[in-house]
Amino acid sequence: MKTNQNPYIIRTKRKITRTYHYNPNYGDDKLCKCGHPYYRHFDTYEKMYPIGCKYCVCRTFSAASTEQGY
Repeated sequence: MKTNQNPYIIRTKRKITRTYHYNPNYGDDKLCKCGHPYYRHFDTYEKMYPIGCKYCVCRTFSAASTEQGY
């Protein structure tokens, strides 16, 4: 009788960490869904640390679609 079970139970314990960095080639004037420009999502006094939008609660930059009128 053949079974499809593996001889071992495999558990992965890797933690994936994403770090976001400012991309100077992206375009500072591109707008986020929140309506603010790209560069406003970074701290210009702290080596462009990704702090989220300085003027609202937007945590990460998400490009506004052209369908929304931005």
